[in-house]
Amino acid sequence: MLDWLQQIYAPIDRQLAQVINPFPAQLKALSADPYDDTLMEVFCNFLEVSQARLLKVEAIYRSRSCPAGVERFSLDLYHCLSLVKDALADLERYTMGYVDTYLRDGRELLRKAKAWRSQLQADCRQLRR
Repeated sequence: MLDWLQQIYAPIDRQLAQVINPFPAQLKALSADPYDDTLMEVFCNFLEVSQARLLKVEAIYRSRSCPAGVERFSLDLYHCLSLVKDALADLERYTMGYVDTYLRDGRELLRKAKAWRSQLQADCRQLRR
């Protein structure tokens, strides 16, 4: 179990942090003028890099089945990954047509993913004891 947490969960958590944590600053930068092509290009690059990270995360997650005793933890991790994936899809849709609903939904999904990630970190500390 500890091996799975170290080899699967830890790298996933690091990658998720690199998507979730910079998002508020990226959004703030874009909000200066969402119709500015340069600002939108920077935001789109962030989304592209984030989606590439998520592909890595999904490959790591699928690379090894979870051991007995961490099934619930693994399922919670999967839900967190799904939230991030859906958020990135909504944010990408926003960049295509400036539909504020997609931006709001993507931001809310990432907020929920951040909360899930915090809970996962707390759960991981408990599992390591």
